Amino acid sequence: MTRVALLIEYSGRLFHGSQFQVGVRTVQEELEKGLTVLCRRPMKVIFSGRTDSGVHAKGQVAHFDIDDFDGDFYRFLWALNGILPDDLSAYEGAIVPHDFHARYSATERIYVYRILNRQQRSPILAANHYLVRLPLDVEAMRSAASCLLGTHDFTSFRSANADETSPLCSVQRVQMLKLDEGQLEFWIGANHFVYNMVRIIVGTLVEIGLGKRAPESLHEALSGRDRNLSGTTAPAHGLTMQMVKYPESLRLFEKSAEKCNLPI
Repeated sequence: MTRVALLIEYSGRLFHGSQFQVGVRTVQEELEKGLTVLCRRPMKVIFSGRTDSGVHAKGQVAHFDIDDFDGDFYRFLWALNGILPDDLSAYEGAIVPHDFHARYSATERIYVYRILNRQQRSPILAANHYLVRLPLDVEAMRSAASCLLGTHDFTSFRSANADETSPLCSVQRVQMLKLDEGQLEFWIGANHFVYNMVRIIVGTLVEIGLGKRAPESLHEALSGRDRNLSGTTAPAHGLTMQMVKYPESLRLFEKSAEKCNLPI
């Protein structure tokens, strides 16, 4: 058996998340169906992490085991993408060690939340940007977000219906970018995320940017470990899983990692 890792991207708009659920359309179901047709036997995949309904991915990683693979990813990916639906694509592949695990071998996951801060909507950006019509104080948002760096208990930024995974997360990078024409990007990288963590952080930052709460309130929420201290949950469609990092020894998807890495 050969263990293969795929780098995949998808629009989350018509998916009920990445993980398989009975009776609804998921990324896992569509990817496994495509691989099953291509490989002519039932296939199972494991993802690097879960994305929720409506959340997009640029650098989701999945692994699976296959018999007699010749290593020709050019032909393999062309064939697979000819089977997959239009809102899902595998664009890189790599043969990995047998002990590689898409989820447990990961060292960092990077998400990007995109905001369009202008009065009028954009038909081009609407699918993956959260429209905030009132002006945002970006400097106040940047100042507030700086406290997220380091290892903290993110109970205040976890949905009430979250599972019982540890709320301790080591945040390795935080950056708020101001791009052209009111486009904002909030980048955050951590070893682990709790349920709805990025969306609740962004919802809190937007309230700070709108002057509805003070910048220091984010730090107070973080240290208070109480969901009632943080802000609203930002919409799912603004969030993208940008990339997943693995130990340098694997040299996994190096070219795509360079393109997707956090801007300076």
